[in-house]
Amino acid sequence: MKIKINNNFYDFFDDVVISKSLDKVASTFVFKSRFNPDNKLHQELFKPLSFNKVEIYDDNDKLLFTGFSINNTFTSKSVRELQSISGYSLPGILEDVTIPTDKYPLEKNNLSLNNIIKQLVGIFGIKHVIDPEVSRDINLIYETTVAQPSESIKSYISKLASQRNIIMSHNTKGELYFFRLNINSRARYFFNETNSLSMSLSVNGQGLHSNISVIRQPSFDNNDLTPEDKVSNSLVGKYKPYVKVLSSGTDTDTKKAANNILAGELKNISLTIEFDKYIELDLGDIVEVQNKEVYLYNRSRMVVSLITHSVSNESNKTTIGLVIPESFTGENPKNIFSI
Repeated sequence: MKIKINNNFYDFFDDVVISKSLDKVASTFVFKSRFNPDNKLHQELFKPLSFNKVEIYDDNDKLLFTGFSINNTFTSKSVRELQSISGYSLPGILEDVTIPTDKYPLEKNNLSLNNIIKQLVGIFGIKHVIDPEVSRDINLIYETTVAQPSESIKSYISKLASQRNIIMSHNTKGELYFFRLNINSRARYFFNETNSLSMSLSVNGQGLHSNISVIRQPSFDNNDLTPEDKVSNSLVGKYKPYVKVLSSGTDTDTKKAANNILAGELKNISLTIEFDKYIELDLGDIVEVQNKEVYLYNRSRMVVSLITHSVSNESNKTTIGLVIPESFTGENPKNIFSI
Protein backbone atom coordinates (compact mmCIF):
# COMPACT_ATOMS: atom_id res chain seq x y z
CA MET A 1 0.00 0.00 0.00
CA LYS A 2 0.92 3.66 -0.38
CA ILE A 3 0.03 6.50 1.97
CA LYS A 4 -0.20 10.18 1.08
CA ILE A 5 -0.49 12.78 3.85
CA ASN A 6 -1.29 16.38 2.88
CA ASN A 7 -0.47 15.53 -0.76
CA ASN A 8 2.98 14.11 0.12
CA PHE A 9 3.73 10.39 0.00
CA TYR A 10 5.05 8.96 3.25
CA ASP A 11 7.21 5.84 3.13
CA PHE A 12 7.89 4.71 6.69
CA PHE A 13 4.78 2.88 7.89
CA ASP A 14 3.49 -0.59 8.76
CA ASP A 15 0.38 -2.40 10.07
CA VAL A 16 -2.18 -0.61 7.90
CA VAL A 17 -5.83 -1.45 8.57
CA ILE A 18 -8.70 0.00 6.51
CA SER A 19 -12.28 -0.78 7.51
CA LYS A 20 -15.04 0.33 5.14
CA SER A 21 -18.81 0.04 5.53
CA LEU A 22 -21.42 0.31 2.81
CA ASP A 23 -24.08 2.29 4.68
CA LYS A 24 -21.91 4.45 6.94
CA VAL A 25 -20.14 7.74 6.35
CA ALA A 26 -17.26 7.12 8.76
CA SER A 27 -15.05 4.31 7.51
CA THR A 28 -11.80 4.09 9.48
CA PHE A 29 -8.08 3.59 9.05
CA VAL A 30 -5.10 3.07 11.32
CA PHE A 31 -1.41 2.62 10.65
CA LYS A 32 1.84 2.67 12.56
CA SER A 33 4.65 4.92 11.46
CA ARG A 34 8.14 6.05 12.32
CA PHE A 35 8.21 9.45 14.05
CA ASN A 36 11.40 11.48 14.20
CA PRO A 37 10.67 14.35 16.62
CA ASP A 38 13.51 16.42 15.12
CA ASN A 39 12.29 16.08 11.54
CA LYS A 40 10.36 19.20 10.40
CA LEU A 41 8.15 17.20 8.04
CA HIS A 42 7.31 14.71 10.78
CA GLN A 43 6.46 17.55 13.13
CA GLU A 44 3.83 18.68 10.64
CA LEU A 45 2.48 15.25 9.75
CA PHE A 46 2.22 14.01 13.32
CA LYS A 47 1.00 17.20 14.99
CA PRO A 48 -2.07 16.33 17.11
CA LEU A 49 -5.42 17.87 16.16
CA SER A 50 -4.18 18.94 12.74
CA PHE A 51 -6.77 16.79 10.94
CA ASN A 52 -4.32 16.09 8.14
CA LYS A 53 -5.73 14.72 4.90
CA VAL A 54 -4.79 11.06 4.44
CA GLU A 55 -5.12 9.16 1.16
CA ILE A 56 -4.40 5.45 0.93
CA TYR A 57 -3.68 3.66 -2.36
CA ASP A 58 -3.06 0.06 -3.27
CA ASP A 59 0.17 -1.03 -4.97
CA ASN A 60 -1.40 -0.31 -8.38
CA ASP A 61 -2.12 3.31 -7.41
CA LYS A 62 -5.86 2.70 -7.06
CA LEU A 63 -7.33 5.08 -4.47
CA LEU A 64 -8.80 3.09 -1.58
CA PHE A 65 -9.54 5.72 1.04
CA THR A 66 -9.64 9.48 1.68
CA GLY A 67 -9.96 10.83 5.19
CA PHE A 68 -8.62 12.84 8.11
CA SER A 69 -6.17 11.81 10.81
CA ILE A 70 -7.95 12.38 14.11
CA ASN A 71 -6.11 10.28 16.72
CA ASN A 72 -2.42 10.08 17.61
CA THR A 73 -0.65 7.86 20.09
CA PHE A 74 2.92 8.63 21.14
CA THR A 75 5.12 6.42 23.32
CA SER A 76 8.62 7.05 24.58
CA LYS A 77 10.76 4.02 25.47
CA SER A 78 14.41 3.09 25.57
CA VAL A 79 13.83 1.20 22.32
CA ARG A 80 11.95 3.37 19.84
CA GLU A 81 8.64 2.03 18.56
CA LEU A 82 6.38 2.91 15.68
CA GLN A 83 3.67 5.42 16.57
CA SER A 84 -0.03 5.01 15.78
CA ILE A 85 -2.15 7.31 13.61
CA SER A 86 -5.85 6.68 13.00
CA GLY A 87 -8.81 8.50 11.55
CA TYR A 88 -11.94 8.34 9.50
CA SER A 89 -13.20 9.15 6.02
CA LEU A 90 -13.86 12.80 5.19
CA PRO A 91 -17.65 12.67 5.81
CA GLY A 92 -17.01 11.10 9.22
CA ILE A 93 -16.99 14.58 10.71
CA LEU A 94 -20.74 14.69 10.13
CA GLU A 95 -21.15 12.12 12.91
CA ASP A 96 -19.37 14.43 15.36
CA VAL A 97 -21.07 17.76 14.66
CA THR A 98 -24.53 19.20 15.16
CA ILE A 99 -26.26 21.89 13.13
CA PRO A 100 -24.52 25.23 13.89
CA THR A 101 -26.70 28.01 15.21
CA ASP A 102 -26.17 30.14 12.10
CA LYS A 103 -28.09 27.45 10.20
CA TYR A 104 -31.10 27.62 12.51
CA PRO A 105 -34.08 27.34 12.67
CA LEU A 106 -34.06 23.58 13.13
CA GLU A 107 -37.43 23.32 11.47
CA LYS A 108 -37.09 23.20 7.69
CA ASN A 109 -40.14 23.83 5.51
CA ASN A 110 -40.68 23.06 1.83
CA LEU A 111 -37.15 21.83 1.19
CA SER A 112 -35.92 18.69 -0.53
CA LEU A 113 -33.35 16.36 0.97
CA ASN A 114 -30.92 17.61 -1.66
CA ASN A 115 -31.50 21.20 -0.48
CA ILE A 116 -30.88 20.20 3.13
CA ILE A 117 -27.69 18.34 2.21
CA LYS A 118 -26.35 21.38 0.36
CA GLN A 119 -27.11 23.64 3.32
CA LEU A 120 -25.51 21.45 5.98
CA VAL A 121 -22.73 19.47 4.29
CA GLY A 122 -21.09 22.08 2.11
CA ILE A 123 -20.01 24.17 5.11
CA PHE A 124 -17.57 21.37 6.01
CA GLY A 125 -16.08 21.25 2.52
CA ILE A 126 -17.67 17.89 1.77
CA LYS A 127 -19.06 17.18 -1.68
CA HIS A 128 -21.94 14.85 -2.40
CA VAL A 129 -22.81 12.64 -5.35
CA ILE A 130 -26.33 11.48 -6.25
CA ASP A 131 -26.93 8.33 -8.24
CA PRO A 132 -29.47 8.92 -11.03
CA GLU A 133 -31.56 6.07 -9.60
CA VAL A 134 -32.48 8.17 -6.53
CA SER A 135 -32.41 11.63 -8.13
CA ARG A 136 -36.20 11.98 -8.16
CA ASP A 137 -36.70 10.90 -4.54
CA ILE A 138 -33.87 13.01 -3.18
CA ASN A 139 -35.40 16.10 -4.80
CA LEU A 140 -38.93 15.56 -3.50
CA ILE A 141 -40.10 18.30 -1.15
CA TYR A 142 -40.64 17.73 2.57
CA GLU A 143 -43.42 19.91 3.93
CA THR A 144 -41.70 20.03 7.33
CA THR A 145 -38.69 18.40 8.92
CA VAL A 146 -37.33 19.07 12.39
CA ALA A 147 -33.84 18.30 13.68
CA GLN A 148 -33.00 18.07 17.37
CA PRO A 149 -30.37 20.48 18.77
CA SER A 150 -28.17 17.60 19.95
CA GLU A 151 -28.71 15.47 16.84
CA SER A 152 -25.68 14.97 14.59
CA ILE A 153 -25.91 16.19 11.03
CA LYS A 154 -25.27 12.64 9.84
CA SER A 155 -28.14 11.30 11.93
CA TYR A 156 -30.53 13.97 10.68
CA ILE A 157 -29.75 13.49 6.99
CA SER A 158 -29.62 9.70 7.29
CA LYS A 159 -33.03 9.67 8.96
CA LEU A 160 -34.59 11.60 6.08
CA ALA A 161 -32.82 9.48 3.46
CA SER A 162 -33.92 6.24 5.07
CA GLN A 163 -37.59 7.27 4.89
CA ARG A 164 -37.21 7.17 1.10
CA ASN A 165 -35.11 4.01 1.10
CA ILE A 166 -31.99 5.88 -0.02
CA ILE A 167 -28.60 4.58 1.14
CA MET A 168 -26.21 7.22 2.48
CA SER A 169 -22.57 6.21 2.13
CA HIS A 170 -19.32 7.60 0.76
CA ASN A 171 -16.87 6.85 -2.02
CA THR A 172 -13.09 6.49 -2.03
CA LYS A 173 -12.70 10.24 -2.70
CA GLY A 174 -14.41 11.04 0.59
CA GLU A 175 -17.59 12.31 -1.06
CA LEU A 176 -21.03 11.51 0.32
CA TYR A 177 -22.81 9.10 -1.99
CA PHE A 178 -26.58 8.63 -2.15
CA PHE A 179 -27.82 5.58 -4.05
CA ARG A 180 -29.80 2.35 -4.18
CA LEU A 181 -28.13 -0.99 -4.55
CA ASN A 182 -28.33 -2.96 -7.79
CA ILE A 183 -28.91 -6.45 -6.42
CA ASN A 184 -29.23 -7.95 -9.90
CA SER A 185 -25.62 -7.35 -10.88
CA ARG A 186 -23.39 -10.31 -11.69
CA ALA A 187 -21.67 -12.06 -8.77
CA ARG A 188 -17.93 -11.32 -8.65
CA TYR A 189 -16.85 -14.33 -6.57
CA PHE A 190 -18.06 -17.67 -5.31
CA PHE A 191 -16.87 -18.52 -1.79
CA ASN A 192 -17.03 -21.80 0.09
CA GLU A 193 -15.18 -23.62 2.88
CA THR A 194 -12.28 -24.52 0.59
CA ASN A 195 -11.30 -21.10 -0.75
CA SER A 196 -11.60 -19.08 2.48
CA LEU A 197 -9.77 -19.11 5.79
CA SER A 198 -12.93 -19.06 7.93
CA MET A 199 -16.66 -18.31 7.80
CA SER A 200 -19.00 -17.24 10.57
CA LEU A 201 -22.78 -16.77 10.25
CA SER A 202 -24.61 -14.70 12.86
CA VAL A 203 -28.42 -14.56 13.12
CA ASN A 204 -30.03 -12.34 15.77
CA GLY A 205 -33.66 -13.41 15.86
CA GLN A 206 -34.54 -10.89 18.55
CA GLY A 207 -34.03 -8.04 16.10
CA LEU A 208 -36.33 -9.47 13.40
CA HIS A 209 -40.11 -9.19 12.98
CA SER A 210 -42.54 -11.14 10.84
CA ASN A 211 -44.65 -8.11 9.92
CA ILE A 212 -43.80 -4.39 9.89
CA SER A 213 -46.39 -1.61 9.62
CA VAL A 214 -45.69 2.10 9.13
CA ILE A 215 -48.44 4.61 9.86
CA ARG A 216 -48.34 8.24 8.76
CA GLN A 217 -49.40 10.76 11.41
CA PRO A 218 -52.57 12.64 10.44
CA SER A 219 -51.68 15.84 8.64
CA PHE A 220 -52.86 19.36 9.45
CA ASP A 221 -54.93 19.39 6.28
CA ASN A 222 -56.58 16.04 6.93
CA ASN A 223 -56.79 14.85 10.51
CA ASP A 224 -58.64 11.71 9.49
CA LEU A 225 -55.93 10.51 7.13
CA THR A 226 -53.85 7.68 8.56
CA PRO A 227 -52.33 5.76 5.65
CA GLU A 228 -50.55 2.52 6.44
CA ASP A 229 -48.13 0.28 4.59
CA LYS A 230 -46.98 -3.20 5.54
CA VAL A 231 -44.09 -5.48 4.65
CA SER A 232 -43.45 -9.08 5.64
CA ASN A 233 -40.40 -11.17 6.49
CA SER A 234 -41.13 -14.78 5.61
CA LEU A 235 -37.86 -15.93 7.21
CA VAL A 236 -39.34 -15.34 10.67
CA GLY A 237 -41.25 -18.47 11.69
CA LYS A 238 -43.25 -16.86 14.50
CA TYR A 239 -45.80 -14.03 14.54
CA LYS A 240 -43.83 -10.96 15.69
CA PRO A 241 -45.49 -7.69 14.56
CA TYR A 242 -43.93 -4.21 14.74
CA VAL A 243 -45.59 -0.79 14.17
CA LYS A 244 -43.85 2.56 13.61
CA VAL A 245 -45.33 6.04 13.22
CA LEU A 246 -43.82 8.22 10.47
CA SER A 247 -43.58 11.83 11.65
CA SER A 248 -41.86 13.49 8.67
CA GLY A 249 -42.40 13.33 4.94
CA THR A 250 -45.41 12.88 2.71
CA ASP A 251 -48.18 10.32 2.88
CA THR A 252 -46.53 8.31 0.10
CA ASP A 253 -43.35 7.83 2.17
CA THR A 254 -44.88 5.11 4.36
CA LYS A 255 -44.09 2.32 1.89
CA LYS A 256 -40.47 3.39 1.56
CA ALA A 257 -40.17 3.71 5.34
CA ALA A 258 -41.58 0.20 5.85
CA ASN A 259 -39.12 -1.21 3.32
CA ASN A 260 -36.29 0.62 5.08
CA ILE A 261 -37.20 -0.75 8.51
CA LEU A 262 -37.27 -4.29 7.13
CA ALA A 263 -33.96 -3.66 5.37
CA GLY A 264 -32.41 -2.52 8.64
CA GLU A 265 -33.72 -5.57 10.51
CA LEU A 266 -32.36 -7.95 7.90
CA LYS A 267 -28.84 -6.78 8.77
CA ASN A 268 -29.26 -9.01 11.83
CA ILE A 269 -28.36 -11.82 9.44
CA SER A 270 -24.68 -11.45 8.62
CA LEU A 271 -21.84 -13.59 7.36
CA THR A 272 -18.15 -12.88 7.99
CA ILE A 273 -15.46 -14.43 5.80
CA GLU A 274 -11.71 -14.19 6.39
CA PHE A 275 -8.92 -14.64 3.85
CA ASP A 276 -5.16 -14.81 4.26
CA LYS A 277 -4.63 -12.66 1.16
CA TYR A 278 -5.80 -9.45 -0.46
CA ILE A 279 -9.22 -9.85 -2.07
CA GLU A 280 -10.16 -7.14 -4.55
CA LEU A 281 -13.76 -6.31 -3.79
CA ASP A 282 -15.80 -3.13 -3.53
CA LEU A 283 -18.61 -2.30 -1.16
CA GLY A 284 -21.92 -3.25 -2.74
CA ASP A 285 -20.47 -6.07 -4.83
CA ILE A 286 -22.54 -9.23 -5.14
CA VAL A 287 -20.91 -12.56 -4.25
CA GLU A 288 -22.24 -16.10 -3.94
CA VAL A 289 -21.62 -18.32 -0.92
CA GLN A 290 -22.25 -21.97 -0.12
CA ASN A 291 -21.12 -23.73 3.04
CA LYS A 292 -23.32 -26.19 4.92
CA GLU A 293 -21.16 -25.78 8.04
CA VAL A 294 -22.70 -22.31 8.47
CA TYR A 295 -26.18 -23.50 7.42
CA LEU A 296 -25.91 -22.28 3.85
CA TYR A 297 -26.74 -25.51 2.05
CA ASN A 298 -27.51 -23.81 -1.24
CA ARG A 299 -25.64 -21.27 -3.32
CA SER A 300 -26.81 -17.90 -1.97
CA ARG A 301 -26.33 -14.36 -3.27
CA MET A 302 -25.04 -11.87 -0.72
CA VAL A 303 -23.88 -8.25 -0.66
CA VAL A 304 -20.49 -7.01 0.53
CA SER A 305 -21.33 -4.54 3.30
CA LEU A 306 -18.02 -4.46 5.18
CA ILE A 307 -14.41 -4.75 4.03
CA THR A 308 -11.31 -4.73 6.23
CA HIS A 309 -7.86 -4.89 4.69
CA SER A 310 -4.95 -5.54 7.07
CA VAL A 311 -1.48 -5.17 5.58
CA SER A 312 1.87 -5.49 7.33
CA ASN A 313 5.39 -6.58 6.44
CA GLU A 314 4.49 -10.13 7.44
CA SER A 315 0.93 -10.59 6.18
CA ASN A 316 -1.88 -9.40 3.95
CA LYS A 317 -5.40 -10.24 5.12
CA THR A 318 -8.94 -9.42 4.06
CA THR A 319 -12.12 -9.76 6.08
CA ILE A 320 -15.49 -9.15 4.49
CA GLY A 321 -18.93 -8.81 6.00
CA LEU A 322 -21.91 -9.99 3.95
CA VAL A 323 -25.65 -9.47 4.26
CA ILE A 324 -28.54 -10.65 2.13
CA PRO A 325 -29.49 -8.32 -0.76
CA GLU A 326 -32.88 -7.50 0.76
CA SER A 327 -30.98 -5.72 3.57
CA PHE A 328 -30.76 -2.81 1.15
CA THR A 329 -34.05 -3.13 -0.75
CA GLY A 330 -36.48 -3.97 2.05
CA GLU A 331 -38.17 -6.65 -0.02
CA ASN A 332 -39.45 -9.90 1.46
CA PRO A 333 -36.21 -11.96 1.60
CA LYS A 334 -35.54 -15.17 -0.21
CA ASN A 335 -35.04 -18.17 2.06
CA ILE A 336 -31.29 -18.73 2.21
CA PHE A 337 -31.78 -21.37 4.91
CA SER A 338 -33.66 -23.91 2.82
CA ILE A 339 -32.18 -27.42 2.68
